[in-house]
Amino acid sequence: MKKIVGSLCLCSILFAANEYEANLAGHIVIPAENFINAPKDAPEFLQSTGKFLRTIRNENLGAFNANYTEEESSNTFRIPFKKQALQGHSGVKFTGDKSYWLLSDNGLGTKKNSPDSMTFIHNYEFDFQKGSYKHLKTIFFNDKDKKFPYLITLESTKSRYLTGADIDPESFQIVGKSFWVGDEFGPFLLEFDEKGTLKELFDVNLNRKPVLSPDNPSLQLSNPDILENKANIKRSKGFEAMASSKDKTKLYPMLEYAIFKDGKYENKGGKNYLRILEFDIKARKFTDKSYAYILESNAHSIGDFNMIDEEYGLIIERDDTEGTMDKACRGQETKSCFKNPAKFKRIYKVKLDDKKGVAEKIAYIDLMNINDTNKIAKKPLVNGKFVFPFFTIEDVDIVDDKHIVVANDNNFPFSSSREPYVPDDNEIILLEVEEFLKIK
Repeated sequence: MKKIVGSLCLCSILFAANEYEANLAGHIVIPAENFINAPKDAPEFLQSTGKFLRTIRNENLGAFNANYTEEESSNTFRIPFKKQALQGHSGVKFTGDKSYWLLSDNGLGTKKNSPDSMTFIHNYEFDFQKGSYKHLKTIFFNDKDKKFPYLITLESTKSRYLTGADIDPESFQIVGKSFWVGDEFGPFLLEFDEKGTLKELFDVNLNRKPVLSPDNPSLQLSNPDILENKANIKRSKGFEAMASSKDKTKLYPMLEYAIFKDGKYENKGGKNYLRILEFDIKARKFTDKSYAYILESNAHSIGDFNMIDEEYGLIIERDDTEGTMDKACRGQETKSCFKNPAKFKRIYKVKLDDKKGVAEKIAYIDLMNINDTNKIAKKPLVNGKFVFPFFTIEDVDIVDDKHIVVANDNNFPFSSSREPYVPDDNEIILLEVEEFLKIK
């Protein structure tokens, strides 16, 4: 019997994806300690970040170590800090020549600890031949026109900037003069104008049924009764990635985790699958179409999704570990080793199959196995290979028919993937993957 799930037909699907080589063609490093001033019209509250790291307000700059230890000898970054961190890149878009847009996520990771973290998107100029970068501008997201239907942190201010306690922007596309942003908390689909002002918020539905996270502000639980919980996706597992059709008529926002339905998470043969939804920009609504992306492991997550053409796209799939094998702990754990180094960091090429309703895996590149034939890596190689061992790798886009751009979300200042207990830099790499892009 065929198993029908909504518009999906997951019928004996076996993906035979082969590995293809990737060669490092460019490497840019933006230092971890990189900050930006809040806008002049922002309230004093936003002139520093991390005051609620441990829920209870603490305005003493540098009061806490990022890794929650109190050892003065620790080399981790200290919080709260002045200004806003120019970090946490969770989406990338190449817009021609040397211009790239990078989206920053909600700040420190949760609604509770990020009310003083601003949300924004940056325009950079990257010169991969020189390995250099230039920060051109930052656009701060705001709700000046009161289009966000729920209470926001800075509700009573004139500027009404949106913070990491309001939204968690994890993915985006540029269509015309609008930034379309995928949010994890609601989840929501948000349209901002070129100045960062919210134009419209779209609730999410699949087959005309709502998709709700426990953080959706429409949910109010009054009793500890699970039957009252209408959420059907995990917290912080909303829209992690979002592609667009090449003609810019459709958006394809992608959930980070499986939908909970009929007492279990959607899966095929025990492997969870994630939904890629379709949004019609002209009709301004979600369609009934979706695609299933089957994870290699239920412990994995996805990081980003962009289309190559009308049929094929790229999806980052990775485990939730960080660190390099050459610094793995051998026996007793110390502050100079990684307890559980990164193992699975891949970019899959997928084919969107309308008949089966699946994102079929065609091929992949291994981000832990990158050649550096031109000897341009700015970080040490591991067993002769350049590796991208980050906990969260959340950025991939097409540059041309031979190259893709990939970047990490350094979760500043929490992730330590190159050196134990040392906050990660932002790294942006250009990969030559011509054969990978050609395969059908």
